[in-house]
Amino acid sequence: MTLSYSVQREIPANKAGNNKFSMFRLQYLLCFCFCLMLTGSIYAQIAPSCLDRKINIPRQNTSLYEALNLIAAQTGCSFIYDSRLVDNNRKVKVYADNQTVKDVLAQILSDQQLKLKVLDSHILICRDSEKSGLVVERQVKAIKDSLSGFFTIKGHIHDNLNQDPVAYATIGCSEANLGTITNNEGMFILKLPLAFRKGTLVISHLGYLPQQFPIEIFEDNEAAIYLERRIISIQEVIIRYTDPKEIIKKALSERSRNNAADPVYVTSFYREGVLKNERLLSYSEAVIKQYKTGFDAAGEDMVKALKSRKLKNVSKKDTTLLKLKGGIEAGLQLDLVKNLPAFLNPEEMDSYTYTYSDIVSYDTQDAYAIEFEPKVSNGNAVFRGSVFISRESYAILGADFEIEPSSLDQVAGDFIQKKTLRLKVKFEQIKYSVSYLKINGVYYLNHARSDLVIRTRHSRRFGTDLFHTFMEVASCKIDTEDVQRFPNKESINPSTIFSDIPYVYDEAFWEEYNFILPEASLDNALSKLISHIEEIE
Repeated sequence: MTLSYSVQREIPANKAGNNKFSMFRLQYLLCFCFCLMLTGSIYAQIAPSCLDRKINIPRQNTSLYEALNLIAAQTGCSFIYDSRLVDNNRKVKVYADNQTVKDVLAQILSDQQLKLKVLDSHILICRDSEKSGLVVERQVKAIKDSLSGFFTIKGHIHDNLNQDPVAYATIGCSEANLGTITNNEGMFILKLPLAFRKGTLVISHLGYLPQQFPIEIFEDNEAAIYLERRIISIQEVIIRYTDPKEIIKKALSERSRNNAADPVYVTSFYREGVLKNERLLSYSEAVIKQYKTGFDAAGEDMVKALKSRKLKNVSKKDTTLLKLKGGIEAGLQLDLVKNLPAFLNPEEMDSYTYTYSDIVSYDTQDAYAIEFEPKVSNGNAVFRGSVFISRESYAILGADFEIEPSSLDQVAGDFIQKKTLRLKVKFEQIKYSVSYLKINGVYYLNHARSDLVIRTRHSRRFGTDLFHTFMEVASCKIDTEDVQRFPNKESINPSTIFSDIPYVYDEAFWEEYNFILPEASLDNALSKLISHIEEIE
């Protein structure tokens, strides 16, 4: 089932030292649907303050989505429903002349197997389990949950203006340091201990207003949530002029206040994949636990694999022609606060031009959006993009950036581990996205993703091949108590973390661990791959 609501999102940054590209010595890699509305003719646990409220709406033809938003705007109530049960785009006739919400909804919704449940200011629209035969199914689920000690909620996050999916939105439980992110299609799955059934789900994203929901609303429902944008033009804000570079320098000086100085444990979900002409060559994923030192500590981070699996569909031709660098180390190096990239390094900032872009919203605070690009006269700078810094605390909240297109050939050697002499390689795009999350007053790396696109041509063949490799790591749990370095025998080489486990894509494989849902296209590719190959690593 699915939910709809309104929220905002953002992006984070890295450390480059004297080497303009030292940050990327990082072994790259080869590697709900609940809606903001309501429906039904069967009403359960009806709250008079919501459903019996009188409203007025001029007679009009519109989509069901807009009709429900008109009701929500007058009542302040949020409608939550599974978009598989209610068609957002269906045209309806809506009219209210001092009528109750209940009566107006009866005009536009007609499924007898739906019921309403009111919780706080949220109206949940779901299928009547007794009429739809879901009672046994839910009883089985309840038994499984009680045996595992965990329960699962799912959903989709969308932009409320254009209904596009919101990728990389942060999903978490406010009562625990547990969370996940949405995938590229705005989908998420979150596993929580049974003790947090009465907890609060928090959703945030740079550029959107944050939202909170009672977690129990989501049980047995896959919700679609619609987030509300909040972007303020910088011209609308009175700001004493300050050089954007000084804002960045101030952010660096405030790291001791905003970022962890002591070691922490971070449990993360990691995945990487390689596609050739849209055909999946390899896919790896793992739950890892990191021993992560403070942002300015000299000691090295450590990693151990808790659970992992890997699948390959690589022919001899694929492996001998081109080999790119890969491994979890790429994700670790994308902690911009700890590993400063050139555009955040005071010693190299003169190679870049910085400009204010906008003031964007992040949680309950405003943030500077500062754009940067290489100076034309300096051929050493290679990045362009945006970095986001809190106006209140000067915390680095995230960054979206890429290798400047004209510099791609310059840095190509840092990404290729091996290739044949007859293979011509052209890098088309290398981009990154990083975000941070505030927990108990401290910002931690929340999500990092890199994408690399290259085109290859063999001198003895016609045509070209397009390769796309991606790496993604999302923090799912932060532990700050009794943090000690791992015994050496438990730690692993960050570039070789995957075990030889037969690959069958099912949620149960991860047990209580949180993970990132595969996108539909990737899920389809995995399903086809598994059915056609026997060798699985």
